[in-house]
Amino acid sequence: MAFALRAAQVFDGEEVMDEPVVVIDGASIVAVGTTPPEGVEVLDLGDVTLLPGLVDTHQHLIFNGLGTLEEQVAGLSDADLEQRARQNAARALRAGITTIRDLGDRNYVTLALRGDPGLPTILAAGPPLTPEGGHCWFLGGCCTGADGLVAAVEERRRRGCDVVKIMVTGGALTPTFPMWVSQFTLEEVRAVVEAAHRAGLPVAAHCHGIDGIRHALAARVDTIEHCTYFTENGKSEPDDDLIEAIAASGVTISATLGRLPGMTPPPAIAANYDTMVAAMGKLRRLGGTIAAGTDAGVGPPKPHDVLPYAVADFAAVGMTPQEMLATLTAGGADACGVGSRKGRLRAGYDADLLAVAGDPLADPDTLRNVQGVWRAGNRVV
Repeated sequence: MAFALRAAQVFDGEEVMDEPVVVIDGASIVAVGTTPPEGVEVLDLGDVTLLPGLVDTHQHLIFNGLGTLEEQVAGLSDADLEQRARQNAARALRAGITTIRDLGDRNYVTLALRGDPGLPTILAAGPPLTPEGGHCWFLGGCCTGADGLVAAVEERRRRGCDVVKIMVTGGALTPTFPMWVSQFTLEEVRAVVEAAHRAGLPVAAHCHGIDGIRHALAARVDTIEHCTYFTENGKSEPDDDLIEAIAASGVTISATLGRLPGMTPPPAIAANYDTMVAAMGKLRRLGGTIAAGTDAGVGPPKPHDVLPYAVADFAAVGMTPQEMLATLTAGGADACGVGSRKGRLRAGYDADLLAVAGDPLADPDTLRNVQGVWRAGNRVV
């Protein structure tokens, strides 16, 4: 049964529509910005802005933010982790996050959540590829050598994963490898990308160190996660030539944005935040592509509904409110490879929508004032 939503304003993922109406039939949008057809029920939402559901390009649904990453999963069964992931995904959906890319679980548990109409669309990577003892080794994705990495890609294809995640460098939250150290050679990263692309899968590359970023860029990964430009002295030291190369490449930077107010990220990130924001601002000015991935779940500042708080980081980078909204919707969907059906309000697209009070184009903080969420045409909030 078709119905229409009328709002004070409709932002379609790129621009404001003249006629603030979206017509939905089943799980799909059938018309936007036009007078509803005769006989179609119209729900007037009042003084709200209607926009596409938000897209978080980087979450970890199995984590709960309490303790170290290893402690968060230690002693829990796969069934326990699946239930936690389900609860975290539902929390995200209530905030209007209708698409999530999960970039690291244990034993592929998040794959079981896909297709549930009461949850966001979940694009799952399964356990991230990492060397023995490498970043997040305890999730079970350890690989050795190019042959082992290619076999791991094939395993993810066979299981039906949506994306391959590789830990190109160490991470701040695993003590075994410093975050600036490259865990794989360029040849190994390239082997992963070539195998994944043959299988029709994109590659998301976790990169903190400059050398790892260079490897990911040369190997032509699809997204670079974090991209914090750390060097062996433990500081973020952006290389202007590298920033320019990223901008020219078209590779999307899935920047780690959004945290609860008053809470700080890990010390190394906090100490270098201003430097990293300046680098992101330069990338934006050069025409580089930036998406928002919260890394939700890794610690207390990052619950799974934290994405709307990323607007504070966007403002620091110099984005306008319209750019922010486009990045959180259409840009996120494009980064995840689902931009042909998500992130925009267009005929034929999935009916994933968010209604917020007021005008987020004037005050992006109103994204947190949720008045309604629709997932595949069904209202869930």
